[in-house]
Amino acid sequence: MDRAPSAALQLRQLPPTSSAHPVGEVSFSYKENLIGALLAIFGHLVVSIALNLQKYCHIRLAGSKDPRAYFKTKTWWLGLFLMLLGELGVFASYAFAPLSLIVPLSAVSVIASAIIGIIFIKEKWKPKDFLRRYVLSFVGCGLAIVGTYLLVTFAPNSHEKMTGENITKHLVSWPFLLYMLVEIVLFCLLLYFYKEKNANNIIVILLLVALL
Repeated sequence: MDRAPSAALQLRQLPPTSSAHPVGEVSFSYKENLIGALLAIFGHLVVSIALNLQKYCHIRLAGSKDPRAYFKTKTWWLGLFLMLLGELGVFASYAFAPLSLIVPLSAVSVIASAIIGIIFIKEKWKPKDFLRRYVLSFVGCGLAIVGTYLLVTFAPNSHEKMTGENITKHLVSWPFLLYMLVEIVLFCLLLYFYKEKNANNIIVILLLVALL
């Protein structure tokens, strides 16, 4: 004898439709945030040292009768190697901590470059003019530290996990491809004006470097 199934047997437990974090996003533990922050700080410090090494190489060649080009010196290549090492450390830090934590730490590079420029390159300054000449630098470094603290403290602790699958997905997505197309077109146009039209304006040169 067939009996109609009871209402109680027909009810099924539904899976939860909401979670603390959106799909594709993960939260990071304190240990992961610490590893990511240390990698980012290490990377930015190494990049600062690398840039000052290359600057030192250019200054030394400019003040001597050495006919060699800068890219034929060991100091410049050491700076380039350290720069790649630092950028690799920064890139690796994105796998451990959210962007909201890693990106503000780029201020470390600005502060370190200001200090290394005085100590390592021995940029000349007079003690009595130090406060007047460098007051804006101190204010800028202070604002960078305060801004970094605020962003790190109050930013969300989750973002999309950086995996090989996600990177591949974004590399073939139309926003990235459009971005690359616009960059290539702008670079070619600026290079044309720089080479053919003698557009030697400093803004054009800086844009070429930034786009490249």
